[in-house]
Amino acid sequence: MSIWRPENSEHASVVIGGQVFRAVLFDMDGVVTDTRQTHRAAWGCLFHELSESGSVGNVELDDESYREFIDGKERNAGLRSYLNSRNIELPLGTPDDLVGSATVENLLERKNRFFLAELEREGVRVIAPTVRWIRQLRAAGVRTALVSASKNAPRVLEAACLSSCFDIRLDGGDIALLRLDGKPSPDTYREAARRLAIPPAECVVVEDSIAGIRAARSGGFGLPIGLGSSEHLHALTENGAELAVTDIGEIDFRFVRPTAREGDNHDPGCRLCGVGNETDSTLEYRGVDPSATGLRETMSTVGNGFFATRGALSECHDDGIHYPGTYVAGCYNRLTSDVDGHSREDESMVNLPDWTTIVVTGPDGERLDEKSTLVTHHHESLDLAHGICSRESVFSDTRGRVTRIRQRRIVSMDDPHLAAITMTVAAENWEGTIDVTSGITTNVVNNNVPDYSTLAGNHLDIVSLDTIDDQCISATVQTTRSHIQVTQAERLRLVDSEEAVTQRNRRVSTDHSGIMQVVRCRISRDQPANVEKTSALFTSRDRSTLDPKSAAWQRVREAETHEILFRRHCSAWDRVWHRFAITLAARDSTALATNVSLLHVLQTLSTHTTDLDVGVPARGLHGEAYRGHVFWDELFVVPILTRRLPELTSSLLLYRCRRLPQARRNARGLNLAGALFPWQSGSDGREETPTFLFNPRSDHWMPDHSRRQQHVNLAIAHNVWHYWQMTTDLEFLAHHGVDLLIENARFWMAKSEYDASSDRYDIRGVMGPDEFHDGYPDRPGAGIDNNAYVNVMTEWSLMRAVDAVRVLRNDNRYFPGRIDVSEEELTSWDRMSRRLRLTFLDNGLISQFEGFGALTELDWADYRSRYGDIGRLDLILEAEGDSPIHYKASKQADILMLLYVFTAEELTELITRLGYEFDPSVIPEMIDYYLERTTHGSTLSRISHTWVLVRGNRSHSWAMLRDALAADLSDAQRGSTREGIHLGAMAGAIDILERCYTGLDFRDNTLWLHPQLPLELDELAFTIYYRGHRLRIQCTHSDVTVTSETKDVPPIELSIHATSYTLAASSSVNVASTSRAASDTDEV
Repeated sequence: MSIWRPENSEHASVVIGGQVFRAVLFDMDGVVTDTRQTHRAAWGCLFHELSESGSVGNVELDDESYREFIDGKERNAGLRSYLNSRNIELPLGTPDDLVGSATVENLLERKNRFFLAELEREGVRVIAPTVRWIRQLRAAGVRTALVSASKNAPRVLEAACLSSCFDIRLDGGDIALLRLDGKPSPDTYREAARRLAIPPAECVVVEDSIAGIRAARSGGFGLPIGLGSSEHLHALTENGAELAVTDIGEIDFRFVRPTAREGDNHDPGCRLCGVGNETDSTLEYRGVDPSATGLRETMSTVGNGFFATRGALSECHDDGIHYPGTYVAGCYNRLTSDVDGHSREDESMVNLPDWTTIVVTGPDGERLDEKSTLVTHHHESLDLAHGICSRESVFSDTRGRVTRIRQRRIVSMDDPHLAAITMTVAAENWEGTIDVTSGITTNVVNNNVPDYSTLAGNHLDIVSLDTIDDQCISATVQTTRSHIQVTQAERLRLVDSEEAVTQRNRRVSTDHSGIMQVVRCRISRDQPANVEKTSALFTSRDRSTLDPKSAAWQRVREAETHEILFRRHCSAWDRVWHRFAITLAARDSTALATNVSLLHVLQTLSTHTTDLDVGVPARGLHGEAYRGHVFWDELFVVPILTRRLPELTSSLLLYRCRRLPQARRNARGLNLAGALFPWQSGSDGREETPTFLFNPRSDHWMPDHSRRQQHVNLAIAHNVWHYWQMTTDLEFLAHHGVDLLIENARFWMAKSEYDASSDRYDIRGVMGPDEFHDGYPDRPGAGIDNNAYVNVMTEWSLMRAVDAVRVLRNDNRYFPGRIDVSEEELTSWDRMSRRLRLTFLDNGLISQFEGFGALTELDWADYRSRYGDIGRLDLILEAEGDSPIHYKASKQADILMLLYVFTAEELTELITRLGYEFDPSVIPEMIDYYLERTTHGSTLSRISHTWVLVRGNRSHSWAMLRDALAADLSDAQRGSTREGIHLGAMAGAIDILERCYTGLDFRDNTLWLHPQLPLELDELAFTIYYRGHRLRIQCTHSDVTVTSETKDVPPIELSIHATSYTLAASSSVNVASTSRAASDTDEV
């Protein structure tokens, strides 16, 4: 059984005085560096000069006054504090005031000059014991931060060679930009803890000033440590230091990795612990870990493509740690919110009533849950082969009674409307009665995403709460605006017991929270309670369903026993894996991460999805991020589906086709021809992208112009053509696909501007996948011009529109008279596809967009030292009153997306076709140039960049692929996985595995393979469906074998290592590999 423990995913902790802490935050002056005397001398020079001037009287500074009024404070606050003590009030002024002016700003500027002169003359003295401890902390993996009121902190650290000793740095510049109050306010330390993503209670603060100790104490920090002279220690302790030392070396400490968790132990009685066979098909979590609960719940979600349920414990509710959630694909509702006095409307995927609720109560009314009762063992697992979420928990109550609870949960892959929980409650050392409360919790809201907390979230009205019979109850709700009715019905049974659920031992209650049925039963060491909870879910959107309540009632009554339900569910998953399984002979846990990714893709999009009118939700059916909307993620997801389940791809493309009339209206709204699909799509195809984005760093709502990402059209066109190439489905192309291609071509033709002087077409006012650049410094939000990704993809899509029309014109059954496309229009598309403009940097590389080269270079080292993770540089800069549109900095280098969509050969052909000279040998230089200027603030950025690096250097690529596969497992986006998986990233990582390492491609009516496996991968095998053939592709370091497992289909053309082969039905082609394990000289 494989337990996912990603490398470096959990930092070490430090134990001091028996307490465990995850980070240590240091003041600088007097703690890390001994610049106190330098500052003391600078302040002394300032006040001596001021006294000599006679403008304010005698303000000479003594040591006691320095310590009381200035030491440890932000310099503005220190100056004012000292002057106030002398009853002196000066005007604020500006830093440019004349030398000698008695203004606050002028004095601060003069003090800084004295300080820098002193620093230059004397250098920086470090406090050796502190630096030694910092280096020990860093070596062990404990997070560290520097918090200083000094704006000179970067220069001081650099002079002391300490810049690399801290994960983040917060200095006087940050304090001014973020308008933070200085010490003794806790603002600065709280901001540092927030940047580290560690609660203050789990942080140590080391300070030498009374103001700093007060800040740590009032900020709720776990251990304020005072550092100072022996005569100063009493004052530090009096003001809140829990530990006061003259030398940091006096502290007794040890390291632990990772921090121990309650219930994280091996239990011989636990069936999950007792599984001895090592497999790559089980994801496990042990112990109670509140900080990781949201992540666990997302990653333990079970679903079937129709609906999915998060892996929250059945006894828990939305309490800020746990978050039960059930989501039906395509179930949206609109709400209006008042935000800062402005009304806004949002459409969201609705969190439906919680069908999983089961609470066990002991003889004294004590709930068996992690809040009420001691958990001595806790173990969760997700069976990746069969989509079964299991948990086993051991509780010890206040009287020492030990009770074990086992549960197994499914959302049936066999019957899309059914779900089930099997539970066993066993008394380990006692006997008596328990109450089992099971029901449907209806008082749920959308509350999974903190950034949406100011928005309305009550999407449901209760229609009815019903008792069906002795074992069954139901709840029917309706969305407030879209009027979708949903009924969830429950059947509760006691099995393998002398008791049964009857009216005699059951009571039903209804209130504002929902409907519950409570069953009392007796348990002992030899007689556990075995409970079967079966749930049926129907909506008014379902096909062949007139009334969801009647349908749910009937289905739950007729539902089979759990033995049969689970068996059929497992058989259905076996059929799914028959198509989608990937065999990896790898030397690490990559196979496990691969299976996790595949499972969650298939729980979101399955054969059951083909009956629905839904698209590809960017965050799966696992949470509420992006409100469940459909973006461009299908570009990354659809390829792996098309290769195995083309009918599912067809269904997902029909979601777009049905919204083509709305897309035409969207284009007309911009006075353009053709069709424009929205950047965020929901129920009906209108643009759902909000116009404002909340920035938690600044507490501001900032403009969101991402609806300018009109390249979503290009992703749809790409998937249409890819589907056609894989399937040769002429019916789909003729009746649906060609419409999407034509209307896309018309849109870009209308969007472009022809420049006769250069004979070039320009596309202006768009955004590429890089969301940092929504305009130029002089016209923010207005879009950018001639984005390389948009223009090259437009060229390609125009070519494909022309090709599709010509394919259909060659078959008179389909095309005549259905769509009015003139020869002149085809000619105009062809001409534009040859004359789109690309721009180039001074170094000859393709410019990401016109004007990119004129932007300012960002000080990357400075921002990384101050903030650590700068993935969301846009939020950081906005909080500083700045914007990424000024800089050569990308959230993702969208020009490199071209190398995700096209091979180097294809890209070279496309650029050359535009009339530009392009040497593919510059591609590695282009990759390096843009990656150096990328923050990787998007999971899709990780995919496209990993793809490029894998293609360019496969021998060193394994770690990159492993990181891409594990992005959600390790919560690479620092907390966002609790709000839903990153579906595009999961599918994209699978696509990298299958296409990059095998060289798999489909073009010119040929299937291409050029396998080169990295050293860490001995074998890679998987199945695809191509033009009627089920093909088994098996690659090793020595050979590649392609086997057709289908009879009576026409032969297909293969190209393996650039040699052509014809593969007939029910035959194989085996070719010796030209590769060794992949080398450093692989082509991009």
